[in-house]
Amino acid sequence: MSGGEGDGALDVEPTVERWRVVVVALATIAALPLFVLEKPSSPGALTGTAGAATRALVDAPQIETIELVVATPDRSPSAASPDPSVSDLSSRARDWHQARSTREVQDQMAVVAHEHEAEALAVARLVAADEFAERAKLESLLASRQVEADRQAERARLRAEELKRREEAMVTPGPTTTIPWDSEPHPHGPSDIQWEALRFCEATGNYSAVNPTGTYRGAYQFSRQTWDWIAGLNFEHLVGVDPAAAMPADQDRMAQALYDLRGRGQWPVCGRYLP
Repeated sequence: MSGGEGDGALDVEPTVERWRVVVVALATIAALPLFVLEKPSSPGALTGTAGAATRALVDAPQIETIELVVATPDRSPSAASPDPSVSDLSSRARDWHQARSTREVQDQMAVVAHEHEAEALAVARLVAADEFAERAKLESLLASRQVEADRQAERARLRAEELKRREEAMVTPGPTTTIPWDSEPHPHGPSDIQWEALRFCEATGNYSAVNPTGTYRGAYQFSRQTWDWIAGLNFEHLVGVDPAAAMPADQDRMAQALYDLRGRGQWPVCGRYLP
């Protein structure tokens, strides 16, 4: 019986040994990547504690190894967060919003400025129109004053001329007639200042004046014959009216009608003041 049991034990033991060899071989094959990837000089490396097997690998041809380093995030509270900064993102968002808001404000301000500019232009036009009107009014006033000043100067000149003529006539013998009796009238006629000068020369401006002989009457010194002749041609209601008793406006119209017909020659002496 012992022999039988002994044979069975012998048969089992070689089988166990064979399995041990297989296990060792498999473990060795599984450990090969560690030997390839690990630095031989690093502390705790498997090749550093391998003994004779390590020396055999050192003596063997060197195989270049590549170290793979995988960074693991540090989750400690003191470590800096690799995530984007929330404050930076907030600052950028605030800047973007402010820039956008500023653009809207600028657009609104541009619209308001345009409206104010239009209002300012309208006000400026009104002010310019008022100033233009005031300036035109002032210029018209100055022009009228200048015209009146020129009238006064012309009146004074003609008055002085007439006074000088009278003085000369007092000391100069002979006739003073210098104007042809039938002269051509001026297209625009005499001015009121010239008519005034003629009236001053004829009758010192008096519409009721009568010469010493009674022949010539009124401001223009009409004879009755000449008065009725001109009145019959133009103003029949004045026929037979005494020239010195007629209204000044009627005397002015009669003098103008006589001038238009015969020119200044109808006043041989004082007609010098008419054109």
